[in-house]
Amino acid sequence: MTPQQGPCFQVEEEVYVEPTAGSPGFHSHVVGFKVSHCLILEHPFTDSGAYQIRINDLLWIRCFRNKVIRFKVKVLYILKTPLPLLFLEYPRTVEEINLRESDRKKVFLKGTFLDLRDRKPDRSWEGYILDISDSGCLMWGDFVHLVDRDVLLSFRVPWTGENIRAKARVIRCEVTEKGIRSGLKFIELDEETRCRLQGLLKSLEDQGLKTIVSEPEA
Repeated sequence: MTPQQGPCFQVEEEVYVEPTAGSPGFHSHVVGFKVSHCLILEHPFTDSGAYQIRINDLLWIRCFRNKVIRFKVKVLYILKTPLPLLFLEYPRTVEEINLRESDRKKVFLKGTFLDLRDRKPDRSWEGYILDISDSGCLMWGDFVHLVDRDVLLSFRVPWTGENIRAKARVIRCEVTEKGIRSGLKFIELDEETRCRLQGLLKSLEDQGLKTIVSEPEA
C-alpha cells in the first residue's frame, strides 16, 4: 500500500465501506463533500445492517477508479431524516492498493479459514478459492472477516493430494448479493510453503488448465 495525498471526489461516485466489528460492509455513493472538512455518503441503514455504525466509529472506505484507493475516516454525524446520510471526516491521505501483485490462476478449491486472533473451532469458516498466486488469493463464501485480520488458510490440492497451509492477511472484504469475497495476501511464508504454492502454480501451467475445480465430496 502506497500513501498518497487526499483524493478529489465526485458526486454519485460509488464507494465501499468495509466491514467493522459492529456492521457488515456495504456499497454507498458520495452525495456531497467539502474539501478538508467532510465527506457525505448515502446511509443504507437496516438494508445492510449499517445501522450499527455509531458517531466516532472509524471506517475504512475504498474507491474503485483506475486504481483502488483506501482511506480511514471518523464518523462525525448520522442523519436519519429526511434523508439517511453519513457525515465523515474528509480524508487527508489515502493508500493505493495493488490487488494483483502477480499473475493469478483461476481455480475453484475448497479451503478453510482459521482466525489467528481467536483460535477456537467456532472461529473457522469454509469457503472457495477463486484465484491464487504465490502472493495471495481471492476467497468466496458466506463469512465476513475484518480487514487487516490475520488468518490461517488450509486447502487440499485434489490432483496431488497435497495439503497446503499458509498464513495470510485479509486486505479486503466485499459483501455482494452473490456472496462475500475476501482478498488475502500471504505473509510470513516459510520456504516449504512457498515452494508448495509455486509447485501448485506450475502444475496448473503444465496441465494447460484455466480452471481447476475441487473434487466432489463423497
